[in-house]
Amino acid sequence: MTLRWSVPDLLPHSGSMVLIGEPAASGDGWAEATVRIGEDSLFYRPGRGVPSWVGAEYMAQTIALYAGINARQAGKNVKIGLLLGSRRYDVKTEYFQLGSHLRIHVDEVWKDSQMAVFDCHIEDRVRLAEAQLNVFQPVDTATFLEG
Repeated sequence: MTLRWSVPDLLPHSGSMVLIGEPAASGDGWAEATVRIGEDSLFYRPGRGVPSWVGAEYMAQTIALYAGINARQAGKNVKIGLLLGSRRYDVKTEYFQLGSHLRIHVDEVWKDSQMAVFDCHIEDRVRLAEAQLNVFQPVDTATFLEG
């Protein structure tokens, strides 16, 4: 499915903290986003690239993209979510190289009213990273943040 909304319209992030780019796609239980690694990429280190630990945030933002798509399709506002952690984060590289065009794919494997688990991976011709992320989206965000 091609998206009707831009990535910034689907994420609760703003400005330079929107790390994933377009195009993005989604389907029943999954979403994909892309990231181009350039010298203007947040966290870019000259001569090295973007540290691979940033990939966990690329995955988390792709999960947020998935949640944003579902919210918009249901006529609801985009809400914040929280990355609780990962059961594993396996990377095959220390840095995502300058010029790379990463594809981030997330699959929802479990969900209840506020929590979910996603299998995630990042590819650029070969699989560079994979993880299983645990996320939390409170029903009442304001009350949760105040309490």
